[in-house]
Amino acid sequence: MLPTEELNGENQISYEASDQHPKRSRPTKLFLPPEVIAEIISRLPVKSLLKFRSVSKSWLALISSPEFVKSHMSLSFNKNINDRVMEESNLDYLMKNSGMSFLIEGSVNGLLCLVNEVDKIFLWNPAIRKYKKLRNFRYQFRNASHFIYDFGYYKIHNDYKVVRTFTIFGRQGNFQQVNMYSLKNDSWQIIESPWNCNMGQLISSSKFVNGKLHWATIVGSGLERVWGITYFDLADEKWRKVERPCGDGFLVLGVLGTNLSMICNNPTNHMDVWSMKEYEDKQSWMKMFTINYSILHPMECLLYQSFYMSKKGEFLLMFKTAYMIYHLKDNSIRYSQLRKLNYGVLADFYIQSLVCPLSQNEPRT
Repeated sequence: MLPTEELNGENQISYEASDQHPKRSRPTKLFLPPEVIAEIISRLPVKSLLKFRSVSKSWLALISSPEFVKSHMSLSFNKNINDRVMEESNLDYLMKNSGMSFLIEGSVNGLLCLVNEVDKIFLWNPAIRKYKKLRNFRYQFRNASHFIYDFGYYKIHNDYKVVRTFTIFGRQGNFQQVNMYSLKNDSWQIIESPWNCNMGQLISSSKFVNGKLHWATIVGSGLERVWGITYFDLADEKWRKVERPCGDGFLVLGVLGTNLSMICNNPTNHMDVWSMKEYEDKQSWMKMFTINYSILHPMECLLYQSFYMSKKGEFLLMFKTAYMIYHLKDNSIRYSQLRKLNYGVLADFYIQSLVCPLSQNEPRT
């Protein structure tokens, strides 16, 4: 019915269709307007769109436009494309031959934040094979240690932010400084430390929810140590607290669906999994389930790890050298060892996108 297909110079597709009537052999051209074309191809995977950029200049401009990139990313998220697993060997891993170990410190909108052994930071989109090495930040202190890196997105300004926290341990007390990088401005700045706001010490990396970076925090020491949840708002750059539903045990933060979630670990070999259904509403914290487990050193295993939930009702809890899968249907638990890797890795959700970490005036690596 549609024997031929053409592309004209106005970003339209034309088809020659025939009604196959013996007395009517003259084909009729049907045109698809640009907005219909954009609507159709925005539902395609990144791999196909990268090929379609070569169709014409108009298609290249369309697929490369910020509006199309945002539309495609939104549709990809809603279709749960992040459920697809990509093997490491398919990622064109840009650090393979560097001879250094790297950690994945965050994943937002198809961009991964990577940090290597010498604290070099990269923003990388493996789907489009583009990456950016962030400019260095000059430290005010030579003995800076205990670095924590976090990655988020400020939607209103369409800006990706890297937050780096380092702690200095000294005889006269500990000191903490926080730096923030803006991809849009390609610059670093010093921001207020959570310690100065009496928010406590940040533990492990953050979880990005609702435009904010969230950390498990500790206030005090010894028997007087209190766990809490602190967040940094990328919009107004202020530190605030999130009220937690339970008071005992240390915390591990995660994201279930799109909700801020947490594990409250108890000393009696069980953990409660909570999820906040309405953001910043303490009454909306809901206990999802309780897991009984037997681990010799749960504090060491859980403190710096994360958890995830699959559509099949499997709860995945990451340890340092292994992971645990809890099946909600029958309350069974299965443990598996992580295969040895020659680089560091932390699990995170990943959605393929066309987002490029480079600005228009930067060379396309």
